[in-house]
Amino acid sequence: MDKIIDGLFVGSAMAESDRAKLQEHGITHILTVASNYTPSYPNQFAYKSISIEDMEQENIIQYFPRGQILVHCLAGQSRSATVALAYIMQKDDVGRDEALEAMKARRPQVHPNPGFMDQLELYHDLRYEVTPSKPLYRRFLINHSAEHFREYGSVEHVELGADPLAQPMPAQRQWRCKKCRRPLVTEANVLEHQPGPGQVAFSWNKRNASGMDTPHAFPQNRACSSLFIEPMAWMEGVDTGLVENKVCCPKCDAKLGAFNWAGAQCSCGKWVTPSFQIHRNRVDEVRQNPLLPRRLH
Repeated sequence: MDKIIDGLFVGSAMAESDRAKLQEHGITHILTVASNYTPSYPNQFAYKSISIEDMEQENIIQYFPRGQILVHCLAGQSRSATVALAYIMQKDDVGRDEALEAMKARRPQVHPNPGFMDQLELYHDLRYEVTPSKPLYRRFLINHSAEHFREYGSVEHVELGADPLAQPMPAQRQWRCKKCRRPLVTEANVLEHQPGPGQVAFSWNKRNASGMDTPHAFPQNRACSSLFIEPMAWMEGVDTGLVENKVCCPKCDAKLGAFNWAGAQCSCGKWVTPSFQIHRNRVDEVRQNPLLPRRLH
């Protein structure tokens, strides 16, 4: 067991089972970050257990903590270190690498796996607010669902983009059904991809935390005849576990495109996974701010 900062200790399963050491350091709360782990002293310490494997594709960011606790996993190197790093980053408002360097000075053996390191970077980009209302986090969840599909052949819970009709303020840029003019998606729902052959997964790290454009995000390649978007609340079949289905307007039922968790090829040659696409010739782009430049076709 190593003291990282005041009120925060990181250790292994051995540390959690050493009652004398726990009492010596004044530990009152224990966070277990491991699967199928039974607390050693449930009547003497306040426990919280997070069942998670030390695997790159695990979604650990949703568990990042607040409080004064011992955080432990089995070896005290990856899972517990990741959760403790998140606490330090938020408390001191420092980046991932700076927090890791400080932790290694106290506990040299810590070594979060690459997937957890990526999530710590995302946590910093999110400014420590892990909520589906943040486009960056929604993109991460899309990737997480796609990884689950590739691994197990099924789709788990999908976080859906909010219906533009439910938004309190109109977006500066949105796409509407050409037939009935019903708003479908906004600029925050559009996912970019690089043109060309091959396969690419949507990436959460191409946008900033507010979901606004980065230099790589817009425009999509002009050879692209479709817009690739995140799964939306109005799409039929997405929330029921369908792997593929048509995408139709929720108002007039006009066919707009299709979705497929296994992916689809864009007209520019890029294979995009997962694929939620609407055809550009089925929608109209609308800009709410007349001072914004017109999109070139």
